[in-house]
Amino acid sequence: MTDKQKAAAAIRALLERRIARLLNCEPAELPRMKIGSMAHFLFLLAGDAQTMPGFDTAMGTLIQVLGFNLTWDVEEKDETEEPKIVVVN
Repeated sequence: MTDKQKAAAAIRALLERRIARLLNCEPAELPRMKIGSMAHFLFLLAGDAQTMPGFDTAMGTLIQVLGFNLTWDVEEKDETEEPKIVVVN
């Protein structure tokens, strides 16, 4: 596990606990969400627009710390894989 993956796991756990506390449930009861989606959701629960102070800074920091792929659960493409060729007769 890389340092960024460890940070992502810690941030995910923190966000899940905060959302669960606000919704009066347990973190295990929540569906799995993208870290970026959880951050958006917390801002939605706290206010009514992404123009709230701190939103852009928080999202920008998540992407700086974790990278785009971990923030938004984008699977990295394996560049070493050979393309699959399908022959249709």
